[in-house]
Amino acid sequence: MEPQGYRELLDRVKDHLQAEGMKKVSRLTLPIPDTKFIGNRTYLYNFKQFTDMMRRDPNRVLMYLARELATAASMDQEGRAIFIGRKNKDSFRVLLERYINDNVICSVCGSPDTHTERLKKVTMLVCEACGAKNPTKE
Repeated sequence: MEPQGYRELLDRVKDHLQAEGMKKVSRLTLPIPDTKFIGNRTYLYNFKQFTDMMRRDPNRVLMYLARELATAASMDQEGRAIFIGRKNKDSFRVLLERYINDNVICSVCGSPDTHTERLKKVTMLVCEACGAKNPTKE
């Protein structure tokens, strides 16, 4: 067998990876929103689980969801979120995924290990893995 050049080996590996279909895998997996309708209100029972997983302030996430759903929202002592009106389970899932992509996942390295810092009037997303700082969309 004849030794191959470095470039040929790199091209072969690149072709193999493209054939496999490289996927970005995140450690952050969303649970299914547990919603119940009681009267004219929608209760999101596992809201605290979402905020703990994202390591974000529950009040800021609640304000985001209320703003996007165009409704009033509150939180009770057990960590459940209460929304006025009947809201679809899928709308919570989509909004929480959007919040995670915009305000939790690092845009440079894709790590969910981030926190927010307030610098002057701008809230910055600071990655604990790569050290990148980006403004959030909040």
